[in-house]
Amino acid sequence: MAEPLPTEEAKSPMTPQGEMELEKEEAVMPAWNEVPGRSAPTYTVLGVLMLLLSACAIVLCLFAEYTDDFDRSDKFHPEAVALTSRHWKNFVGQFEPIPEMNGINGQPLTLPERTSACIITTVAGGVPAGNIPVHYECTYEIPYAAVWAAMACSFAGFAAVCFYASSVLAQPRGTDEMSRLAEIIHDAAMTFLHQEYMWLAPFVALLWIFLYTAVDGEENDWVPSTSVSFLIGAFLSASCGYFGMHIATEGNCRTAAACYSDRDAGVSNGMGVAFRTGACMGLAVVSFGIFGLALCYVTFGNTNSLGGFGFGSSAVALFARVGGGIYTKAADVGADLCGKVDNALAEDSPKNPATIADCVGDNVGDVAGMGADLFESFVGAVVAACVMGAPEFGKKGVALPFYIVSIGLVWSIVCTVYVRVGVKADGSIPTLDDLLKALRLNIFAAGILITITTLFLCVFFFEDESDALDDVPNNPKNQLNPGPRLFGCIMLGLVVGILIGMVTEYFTSHTEEPTQSIGRATEFGPGPVIIQGLGMGMYSTVVPLLLIVAAVLGAYYLCGFYGTAITVCGMLSTLGVTMSTDAFGPVADNAGGIAEMSELPEWVRDYTDALDSLGNTTAATGKGFANGSAVLSAISLLAAFARVAGIEKVNLMRPVVVIGVLIGSLLPYIFGAMTMLSVNKAAQEMMHEVRRQFRADPLILTDPTHKPDYTRCITISCASSLREMLMPGVLAIFAPLIMGFGFGSHCLVGVLVGAIASGYLLGVQMSNTGGAWDNAKKWIEAGNFKVDGVVQGKKTDCHKAAVCGDTVGDPFKDTSGPALNILIKLMTRFSFVCAPLFDESWDFWWIGLILIGVAAVLMLVIQLVILKKPADESAEPVVETTEPVAEVVEQA
Repeated sequence: MAEPLPTEEAKSPMTPQGEMELEKEEAVMPAWNEVPGRSAPTYTVLGVLMLLLSACAIVLCLFAEYTDDFDRSDKFHPEAVALTSRHWKNFVGQFEPIPEMNGINGQPLTLPERTSACIITTVAGGVPAGNIPVHYECTYEIPYAAVWAAMACSFAGFAAVCFYASSVLAQPRGTDEMSRLAEIIHDAAMTFLHQEYMWLAPFVALLWIFLYTAVDGEENDWVPSTSVSFLIGAFLSASCGYFGMHIATEGNCRTAAACYSDRDAGVSNGMGVAFRTGACMGLAVVSFGIFGLALCYVTFGNTNSLGGFGFGSSAVALFARVGGGIYTKAADVGADLCGKVDNALAEDSPKNPATIADCVGDNVGDVAGMGADLFESFVGAVVAACVMGAPEFGKKGVALPFYIVSIGLVWSIVCTVYVRVGVKADGSIPTLDDLLKALRLNIFAAGILITITTLFLCVFFFEDESDALDDVPNNPKNQLNPGPRLFGCIMLGLVVGILIGMVTEYFTSHTEEPTQSIGRATEFGPGPVIIQGLGMGMYSTVVPLLLIVAAVLGAYYLCGFYGTAITVCGMLSTLGVTMSTDAFGPVADNAGGIAEMSELPEWVRDYTDALDSLGNTTAATGKGFANGSAVLSAISLLAAFARVAGIEKVNLMRPVVVIGVLIGSLLPYIFGAMTMLSVNKAAQEMMHEVRRQFRADPLILTDPTHKPDYTRCITISCASSLREMLMPGVLAIFAPLIMGFGFGSHCLVGVLVGAIASGYLLGVQMSNTGGAWDNAKKWIEAGNFKVDGVVQGKKTDCHKAAVCGDTVGDPFKDTSGPALNILIKLMTRFSFVCAPLFDESWDFWWIGLILIGVAAVLMLVIQLVILKKPADESAEPVVETTEPVAEVVEQA
């Protein structure tokens, strides 16, 4: 950290008076680029247009009819239960009895007017020959008021995003060199995203064909709702990542410029720009999600379409998270080992050829990747709540999750308007605790406002429900208003989400004992650092898992599995704010890199380092939040899958179920191994290239006029990540289909249970371990560790040991750990969408065999054709030598 700043008022370095101060430091202010972004007025106009659309949606909401015409007791036999299987029929109007089916107690079944889907199974006198239940689809009226209200809130969110983007782009970009570096990062990030989406397009097209022919064909519906919604989900998820990446790569240099603009308030100014940049991504994630869900539901009028929309978001999220994670960690590992360990270069040194690729990777991994991850969790929570709520509460059960997330979006907009940390009286740089308090104030304010609003919503919204909770365990028969119980579920989600974030922060923050214990282990070398980090990471899984258990158990005994889904909605209701703090991290990290490469004064780098430390903490907390929401979302989708698949009970003593649990527990380890090895392979290619450049021109390390070739490193990271993301994608897509067709739906339930349990624990352990290793390194770099009274800072043996731990932790926390969230959610969501295709029996085992062959062929082609191709065929061959690069430089 820098020394305390003077207490007297300091002038801005952008003014002539400020230059007098800088002359004392022998620093001259370079030419300042005051030209704002050309897109700023465009975003302002778009914001006004979004406000007009929001007003139109509000008018539609006010005029929407909201009367619950569906009376469960009059239309259905009391013994009818809300389940389904692949045998369900999709009729409209009068139900014509088939030969093996006589309706309920011999009476023909009449369906109400079809507007919104809900599956009802007949069990009383309606069992056909062979004891196979026959299902028919009954419907509920669409809650137009809730849907249009959600649409209005999403447009308001878009308006806020546009105004925030306009505000960020209106800020000066800094010096010409800062602007040049920002352009390189921006162009490289957007190029990667373009290429990634080009690779994704054929994959999405194949999945669309499968859904159109298999799932929509099974429904016999003239409107292919599931497949079309799948395309909408994929498009909106990709659009969200594209927009977030665009703003993040525009806000990085502006954050550095804001830190440079005022010697006293530089940290506060930079924090404001970085947070507003992150808010663009945070609010975009929620707004795109609500808009897509409302659009699909109002267009197709059934919950099947929502499942397709969620699956589309999962497909994009998988590759965005895996591809982005491989990109960023290949560059990060290469930059750290070849820069810090081999040559004792500073963080983000312009002499390091992998520096720019590392800055690009921060955006593709932690902005686009994390955004896609939480977008998928957010959508999955709403989908599960709608599917589980329709049979229990009719259209009110579908309306409630829309209202919850809409309320959360409105208060998130309010709580992202302003964030600021005050200037300290002694002029010193604000501490990490000071910065955290400023961000936590916004998060806690959003949580309190959401709590108050949803309390009134739940109490008054369900006051006329008399029998909706009769099937919930321990619910008294005279329970007239389920609203308080649903509010309890929302509170469970909010509290558990906050507690998981606090536990994650404790195990990963450099101000706490677990991370400091890893730092102290550096005295004995890299080995103890690895051992201590792994041990602390394993301990860090205990409390989050117990919190998840408490949330699932409490929500179930309040409102069944519908309550579990509502709990996830409550947890993610603050996503607009929490995602803003998470996306803040890579923006601040890039700002520090640009300040270092632009050779700005040391105090500017001190300011950006303070923001970077805050970003690392919020990123680690965001990963814990993502892990918790992922497992709850997956459990809710598992319950929805069981409902749609017609599964009431699963016998754990059946061998096929036990086999499913074991195989499901294995899948996260295979997936994690694939992603870890992919990062290792890509990092080795990066290190070969960096060392090749140092050997080809050793003066890069000593002469500022000799510049490294950043472009080739960017190319290697981009090509490697795109190739390596394919194999994990094949595993995640084919595993549910193979097990579902090959061994039946009950075995698939076992697979999903095993994958959720194993994947969650492994993901938490890897994310927290990697975060602790990273912050232990920063704790050492800050000069907090002494051995025999000697400070062990940068360029010491303790620092090199900490860098080794951080190198191992990089793919842990930014690739494999977060990607496991996508794996368990993608498998459950794909199983839910394809549930009508699976049967309890093994009648379709031959389809499973065919799918195994197809998956094997695909993996073989990927391995032999794609993965064997070098990342940069134009690169010169690496000259293998045992002579250290530092000695080569000395000889030169």
